[in-house]
Amino acid sequence: MTTIQKKPAKKSIFFSKYLSYSNCLIAIFFIVSLIGIINHEMWRDETQAWLIARDSSTLIDLYQNLKYEGHQGLWHLCLFIIAKFTHNPFAMQLFHILIATASVYLIVKFSPFNILQKTFLSFSYFSLFEYNLISRNYNLGLFLVLLFCYLFTSKNRNYIAISSTLAFLANTNIYSLLISLCLTATLMIDLVDKNFKQKNQLNRRQQKYLKIGFIIIILGISFSIFQLIPVAILDTANDINKSVSQSAGEDTVAPKPDLILIILKRLNYSIRAIFNSYLPIPNFLKYHFWSDNIMSNFSLMRFSSSFFSLLLLCFSIFIFIQTPKVLLLYLSGTFGIILFTWLKWQGTLRHHGNLFILFIACLWISKLSDKSDIISKYFRRITHFSHKYQKKAIAVILLIQMLSGLYAYSMDLIYPFSKSQAAANFIQKQNLSDKFILADRDTIVSPISAYLDKKIFYLAYDKLGSFFFNPKVKFIQNQSELIEKVENLAANNSRENLLILGYPLNIKSQILKISLVGQFSNAIVAEENYYIYIIENIQK
Repeated sequence: MTTIQKKPAKKSIFFSKYLSYSNCLIAIFFIVSLIGIINHEMWRDETQAWLIARDSSTLIDLYQNLKYEGHQGLWHLCLFIIAKFTHNPFAMQLFHILIATASVYLIVKFSPFNILQKTFLSFSYFSLFEYNLISRNYNLGLFLVLLFCYLFTSKNRNYIAISSTLAFLANTNIYSLLISLCLTATLMIDLVDKNFKQKNQLNRRQQKYLKIGFIIIILGISFSIFQLIPVAILDTANDINKSVSQSAGEDTVAPKPDLILIILKRLNYSIRAIFNSYLPIPNFLKYHFWSDNIMSNFSLMRFSSSFFSLLLLCFSIFIFIQTPKVLLLYLSGTFGIILFTWLKWQGTLRHHGNLFILFIACLWISKLSDKSDIISKYFRRITHFSHKYQKKAIAVILLIQMLSGLYAYSMDLIYPFSKSQAAANFIQKQNLSDKFILADRDTIVSPISAYLDKKIFYLAYDKLGSFFFNPKVKFIQNQSELIEKVENLAANNSRENLLILGYPLNIKSQILKISLVGQFSNAIVAEENYYIYIIENIQK
């Protein structure tokens, strides 16, 4: 008796192919991200990159405008292309969440993590909020690191693709440059190990691609460093000027014990960056929660976070100890970022998040790498303990990451992140956008320029502008100086002017009628509150 095999129903094939858990996870992430950016008000660091790209007419202009940014130009180049099609900054936000969704795609489809870990990681603090809703180049760095992990652990490596990824990564930001250097070293160590120790020789075609690849990496890293030279020279000049001014007066030089204390405080802050990035617990006791870890608000908690940072560091070392190349990657990258944080730029959570990115990259690569007991044989008990509790520890870290991400996302959804968009909408609705707009500090008011698609006259520069640019500008010191500048400008301008400030005006003018017409305060970013004034010359 023959049995007749039934063909699988078309509906079940459709569900298994297109409505799998991974596809649903990616789709949900994109929808949640889209809702998030629709309700997210951009702050000045987001609009800074957009304004530079928007107001650069050529690539040479773009390079000149980027000189003192302290960031390499890959993100700005992407925005430069987008800005040629539209001046609506929402296009940048949409592009940004597409990159974030691509990162989640790589995690869900290709990472060696289990379903629970993939879910937690996809909706972690950095993936869901910091490097998703807030449009910065750190998002691009995350994507390129994950792309490298996928390409590096593939059975058939494409060395040109790997090298291009590393070159692009080096041109994203300074932290990505440090990680790119460490990943390049890992690639070289892996090649030496496979070609000489394991006798796994590359064929001629692979050798050719590898040579081309290393040329790409060298060019990419060289161009990245070249872009940082102007700001490095400026910082050095500022340090020299500061030293000269300090040596001019004995009172300005810090006593030796105080100097040592400052150095130790910076070191402690740098070490705490590990804990803050792995476990970015928002300060839910404060409305202005952003970039503020609850463990940083009390001395005992700060000490605890330093201790837990060292504990996390040691635990991670023993997780990666059976894969020496990954251990070297983890140590070189982590200490490189900590050293930069200690000696150069202390940064905040968005900068320290690169430590967590590196940790995830090391987990990915280590899970798919051959194990070795060349080091671990000396630490068998600790290594066994670390691996016994590895899954639980990582699950706890990722769970806290997800809860922190959901909290930050919901706060951004409910409350205004910045008041820049509300101020710009008010100006447009009240038909005030056609007026000549004045502002004190570009650093605070520049987001309004992005939303209005209009340049603003910055009183500190005495010229029209959008993004903040001049590193040597002397800002207006007090309101008397501000009023004097406004009066001089209004003397040659008979029409009404609009003045936007980040603080309330407390003094009056003898020749101008200054009327407050709009006030926008209580943003999550505490300093991005706006006061809008109509200025009339009463002498004309």
